Amino acid sequence: MKTTILFSYLSSILLVGTDVANAAALLPRDDAATIASFAMQGLCLSYFGAGPTDKELAPCKTFCPTQNPGSDPNAVGCKGPGIAQDQLDPSTVFTDDDGNAYTPGTCVCDLSAAGAFLDVVIQALSQLDNVLCAVILSAITTLIEEGIEALPAGALADAGKEAVVAAKTFKENALNAVSFFSSYIGQECGISDFNFNLDDTFSGLIAQPDSAGVSQGCFKSDGVC
Repeated sequence: MKTTILFSYLSSILLVGTDVANAAALLPRDDAATIASFAMQGLCLSYFGAGPTDKELAPCKTFCPTQNPGSDPNAVGCKGPGIAQDQLDPSTVFTDDDGNAYTPGTCVCDLSAAGAFLDVVIQALSQLDNVLCAVILSAITTLIEEGIEALPAGALADAGKEAVVAAKTFKENALNAVSFFSSYIGQECGISDFNFNLDDTFSGLIAQPDSAGVSQGCFKSDGVC
């Protein structure tokens, strides 16, 4: 799972005599002020699911060059807490000017490291909660064998679509089947044993029509995938 930075962030609030329940009051009211404040602290706007990448990374593009002079301000990422929104303290969840929900994340200043890049790709995907994790393997199997139409509405269909989106995103960013199953599904859901061929299943997910899901995009620093 992705590591959390909320403890250190909220601890800094406590140091100035404010309790966690009032943390929201200290955040600026508009995006421009939030971005400026976060840029001084190495924080970013970690959105739940897909969010505006330019806004999410804006603080890091200012912060990271101050930590590594001469570094590429575009080779940055945002690492979130790694848990679902409903598991966070509500006082640490905010909305931007466009109504998108986010929580403070921490800037990743060196995407040249494979692990850091992988974290950024996973962060862009929807997090798998307990309900989806409970059915995701059966959803994947049914989807590969019978197609997305065979999945009944509800958790199975949702899990199948999340798997397709994630697989296509991994593929676009040149990440393989092992990374997909071990670092995304495995770590998110605590699954270590897959009773199917990883490469064949990964390819089957990628081959699903766009109606079942599309990639979240390219996350390489040069924008070329």
